[in-house]
Amino acid sequence: MTHRLLLFLWPCLLLVSCDKPGESSHRKTDAASPARGGHAPREQVPGTAAALRIMLKTAKEIETPVAREKVLADVAWSALEIDPDLASEAFHQLTAGSTEKIRLIQHYAMRLAEQNPDEALAWAATVGTEQEITAAKSQIALVISEADPQRAASLLSDTGIAGHEFDVAAVQVLQRWTAQSAPDAAAWASSFPPGAARKAGITLIVSQWANADAPAAFAWMSALQDESVRQEALLSMEEALLQRPQAVRDTWLQHADAEIQNELEQQYKQAFKEIKNNISLTENP
Repeated sequence: MTHRLLLFLWPCLLLVSCDKPGESSHRKTDAASPARGGHAPREQVPGTAAALRIMLKTAKEIETPVAREKVLADVAWSALEIDPDLASEAFHQLTAGSTEKIRLIQHYAMRLAEQNPDEALAWAATVGTEQEITAAKSQIALVISEADPQRAASLLSDTGIAGHEFDVAAVQVLQRWTAQSAPDAAAWASSFPPGAARKAGITLIVSQWANADAPAAFAWMSALQDESVRQEALLSMEEALLQRPQAVRDTWLQHADAEIQNELEQQYKQAFKEIKNNISLTENP
């Protein structure tokens, strides 16, 4: 496993270390941009390879796990460009699934995917534990989604990724896919099991879609057969409407059929009733 990991990991590290002078700082900042789903690399500890090797030796003697992980991660980041072998040694001493190791994996996955998504996916499959593989593939999906959100969505679905990493990646992929094809993005989000990812995805889609094409958004809502998805869409539309000026709300609602208008009106009444009740409880404890 170690041999295979090195086989795919270090081409990525070489790509990172081969930035042209004067470009490295800009490119790293770009790659770690939150808008792209990147994770900012740890600030590097200045020093020579010899000094970093002493740090690595010292890390082995640290008894506190958290402190040891921090030193190992510092060595890995700092040795990346000046001594890749030392960086590899520090990387492999990090605890499997630790926060520090996951951050490194996500960064490597992102940088390799920018160069060659297929090679990045091959590397991700060998990276280590299921959690680490998930972290890598989620990051690769985010990079792919910039040009091909449909492929990114398929990657997330086909690889069986679940949990927090899936939720975060899926919502960001949906944001990009909605801008290209809202109906396809909505169909994918609707297929999610009930939970945070589906709710957040539908909320995002409804808001973006209604803003760009309200008639199409309301037509999609009218055609929904899954009652739980329909209710989430209605609540999302209510939130979107409340965030718009009255003139915009009136324009959007012209495109809703009578049934949806009635359901939204009932939601408004219920929401205002709850607000009044909360105010009453606050004033009369």
